[in-house]
Amino acid sequence: MKPSASITTRTTSLALTLALVFALAGCATDGTTTGTTTGAPGVGVYVIQTTSAIAVTTGQGVTNASILEFSTAATGATTPIATITVPTDTALDFLAADGSGDIYTTSQSTASSSVLEYTVGSENNATPVRSIPFNATTEITAPTGLAVDTTGDIVLPEASGNVVIFSSTATGSVAPSDFIPASGATTLVDATAAAVDTNDNLYIIDSGTGVTNPIVVFSIASTGAPTRSIGGALTTMTVGSPQALATDTAGNLYVTNVVAGVSSILVFDPTATGNTPPLRDITGSSTQLGCVGGIALDSEGYLYVVSVPNCGSSASPTVLKFSTTGDGNIAPTATFTSTTWTNADPTLSIAVY
Repeated sequence: MKPSASITTRTTSLALTLALVFALAGCATDGTTTGTTTGAPGVGVYVIQTTSAIAVTTGQGVTNASILEFSTAATGATTPIATITVPTDTALDFLAADGSGDIYTTSQSTASSSVLEYTVGSENNATPVRSIPFNATTEITAPTGLAVDTTGDIVLPEASGNVVIFSSTATGSVAPSDFIPASGATTLVDATAAAVDTNDNLYIIDSGTGVTNPIVVFSIASTGAPTRSIGGALTTMTVGSPQALATDTAGNLYVTNVVAGVSSILVFDPTATGNTPPLRDITGSSTQLGCVGGIALDSEGYLYVVSVPNCGSSASPTVLKFSTTGDGNIAPTATFTSTTWTNADPTLSIAVY
């Protein structure tokens, strides 16, 4: 990311390209058992399984959390093709994948909290190849989302409205490569998700009180102020309704959106600004969308979203697969569930490679 007045460069500039959002928090680094890392070029859909929702700040974390990998061809009731397990009392949230298929997540526990990277093909108690801890040096405090571009640059929006960014080589307790503060020209209030497209546009969902347009766009080459924002009646979005973001190689923006319990998948033109209608709007009874969360795209022209029957429901989640050219009240091309995946993380994270 290019240095600017309000995007403060900490080390070197980034060349961010494509990010998938999803929004969630990964696993700790206090495990001692090394699992299997095959290095095989697997292609899969990754989600998070948890077994309870007790806050880690109470000293009673989520037990037996894991990252499940399913085939991109999965349909119906299916089983994972691989599982990455983590130590007990560790909360997992956001997921993302880079261009090599490495999987990223954030982890929080009473022992440690970090952003972690696992190589493609990792399973069991695999050791992460990269770990960036939450502390004063990294300026990571309370992530509300996670985005990773094809080269492994990391973007972390935070509840404070700050956005911290790390280069693809950053590891350990290091300062961010770039930092977007919540104050000043950026005017972010409550950043909750992020994505970066191939035109170096950084998209942030801002769910804060008093926000006019819920999606704020920055240019990596800008002076720091947002270049545009997206919101208004024609967009069908309201403040707080966008849940997650993804972009495709053409620069189109995909948004999972929930208004009054009704879900939709919105697709916006790469240059969309202000009160503009989406190019496509997938919604209606045939879509099988309940309350939707995370969204991810593959390289074959399909998008995947995680859905539960109703917002706040503890029912088992479902992955719904649609064509990226789909529009309106259409049926998904495939859906899958699993008895192994019964309780998703709160933001319904998903990553695809």
